[in-house]
Amino acid sequence: MRRRVIIAALLTLALVATPFLVRLPGDVALFPAKAGEATVTAYVVDNGFHTNVVLPAEVIRAHGGPMAEARAATAPGAWIQIGWGDTKFYMDPAPISHRLPDGARAFFAAHNPSAVMLEPLQARPDRLWTTGVRRLELSRAGTERLLSRADASFALRAGHIQPVFGPDTQDARFFKSREAFSILHLCNHWTSALLHAAGLSTRPLLDTVSAGVMLDVADAQLDRAPKAR
Repeated sequence: MRRRVIIAALLTLALVATPFLVRLPGDVALFPAKAGEATVTAYVVDNGFHTNVVLPAEVIRAHGGPMAEARAATAPGAWIQIGWGDTKFYMDPAPISHRLPDGARAFFAAHNPSAVMLEPLQARPDRLWTTGVRRLELSRAGTERLLSRADASFALRAGHIQPVFGPDTQDARFFKSREAFSILHLCNHWTSALLHAAGLSTRPLLDTVSAGVMLDVADAQLDRAPKAR
């Protein structure tokens, strides 16, 4: 009887865990870049619960479109940190411990307004933070797809981005997004979608949490590493 209980428990655990481990295949035509192909250095930054993508400002400018327009409306910086989230919660500068009730609202209410965030950085993320930073070398085509996916997030008016003004957020700038924030579509899901657009394999359900996104990036780094002969 005890053995049957253990087997049943293991099967139940496997059934619960499996959806979190299911991977959405990447695009081998985009990632990893082919040998000798020029690449774009990108970073994924994890603050413990939220992830952002960081790209060179010049790459965003050259891409054009809404992302380039948003970059031009943001303070100068060699690197641009890109994120997305619930407008009210994302823009509130108060300590997160003071915002837990509003965080619950953002998670469980439906159709919450959202915003795309751009923040200039004066140095590479791995020189600004000692933890929570992973580097990626993206193909140029993959980078363009990533930026096009970010473009698609903006809520445009007469073809232009719409700034969102709120409390003092230092150099970060926020822009209206057409996507709704909820527990079914969180900030880390958005980062995951950008990475998948760039050709990476992702785990959509596990990417509910920032650690899942960083695991996707770690796997991508292994995929790009030279294979032993």
